[in-house]
Amino acid sequence: MIVSMHEPLETFVRQIAPQFTIDWNRVEPLLMSKKLRKGEFLFQEGDRCEFVGLTLKGCLRMFFLKDGKELTLFFQPEKHVFGDYQSFRQQQPACFSCQAIEASEVLLINQQVMQTLEAAPDGQRLLRLLVEHLAFRLRDRLLSLYRDTPEQRYLCLLETEPQLLQRLPQHYLASHLGIEAESLSRLKRRIYQRRLS
Repeated sequence: MIVSMHEPLETFVRQIAPQFTIDWNRVEPLLMSKKLRKGEFLFQEGDRCEFVGLTLKGCLRMFFLKDGKELTLFFQPEKHVFGDYQSFRQQQPACFSCQAIEASEVLLINQQVMQTLEAAPDGQRLLRLLVEHLAFRLRDRLLSLYRDTPEQRYLCLLETEPQLLQRLPQHYLASHLGIEAESLSRLKRRIYQRRLS
């Protein structure tokens, strides 16, 4: 069975805006997918982000550089939306980079797709809900960085996305938790020993 390219987008849209309706056959020809090799960049800090996207296969990471060090904000496995939305909407340079950490495939949502969605009867509401979805994720991440210890952040990932943890290179996970790779090894050992006792 051939899956239409719009189906993953339609599924995501239905999650955030169940009442939204559009003739998806109008959206289909505007969509593009892109395959990425492990380590390949979709866009880099300072580029203009020409799209937002949805991960179809694999996993991406969003990160930025501070004092020459990479700080990973988000991991974007399958069914996650990604992109620098402000750069995309306001045509400004992106604040962070987006890189595939596994061989990946992504669905690209460009300005034309966004305008088509926006022009639908409930399009304005859909875009507001999309912005809220992205803002709430960012808020949760920001609060976690200020409020939680690296151990609490790790335990949260262990509880909410255990399969994802198996897929992440340790140095990226450490940069996401805000610690060095050696500290991550100690943290994991400590948690493991605690669970044994």
